[in-house]
Amino acid sequence: MHPCALARLAYWLALAAAMLAVCADPASAEGPSDRYWIQIEGFRPAIESTARFDVPRLPVQGTEVKFEDELGLSDSKSLPYFLMGLRLGERWRLEFEYYELNRQGSGTIHRDIRWGDLVFPASSNVASRFDSKIYRFSAGYSFLRNPTAELGAALGVHATDFAIALSGQGSGALGGTPLSGTFQSEENARVPLPTLGLYGSYLLSPDWMIRGRADYLSLDYGKYDGSLLNLMGAVTWRFSKNFGAGLGYRYVDYQLSGTKERFRGELSYRFRGPAIYLEAVL
Repeated sequence: MHPCALARLAYWLALAAAMLAVCADPASAEGPSDRYWIQIEGFRPAIESTARFDVPRLPVQGTEVKFEDELGLSDSKSLPYFLMGLRLGERWRLEFEYYELNRQGSGTIHRDIRWGDLVFPASSNVASRFDSKIYRFSAGYSFLRNPTAELGAALGVHATDFAIALSGQGSGALGGTPLSGTFQSEENARVPLPTLGLYGSYLLSPDWMIRGRADYLSLDYGKYDGSLLNLMGAVTWRFSKNFGAGLGYRYVDYQLSGTKERFRGELSYRFRGPAIYLEAVL
């Protein structure tokens, strides 16, 4: 990971620890059932992303674009990841996490690409940008909880903000008049999807813990049809009472199709890869 990213991780972890120290009771910590927890993570996923935007107001499909293969976007990138949680009473818990992935690239395309109202012809150079911000909020209930293990179910919302832009020499239309020249088109979408999940943790020893979670949903509602699979597994070394470090692996598979005026088309991305993290707990 880049040194600047490591410095930011250390800064936010120190700030998180200070906040927890002010608002929490250290005596309430109980192994995998800590009362408060904050994690700062470095995640380096392999990425696959495709999108298609259809012609507005017409039953004409756009071209499905593979951004890594056709438009030069990086298929692997390091990014920071933030998670925080707290326990309410003995059985309930809340969690929030956030990460974002921003990429830019360009490439010479080998086929015509129809992107909404625009057409970029084969052999032209097309620049692209694919930005996403991911938020997850969940409320969980632990039906098993003791000093060494926890297992529960969660109901949550997984929201994603997308901004996808293509620019280059092409052709389009304005008020029904054909035009040619240099065009830029940006599509934005914010899509919240409810999820159902399972989570668990197990204390292997006073210093070592394994944990995992799985969130899933396949839903057709209104003018959206989407599915989401979010998997995580990790092992944590608690090197002091209130601090730990760990290694994990994440997999996210997100599929979305829409027929709304602001989003007509399909979107798909997959993240998968290792993660390292620091945590502050009480």
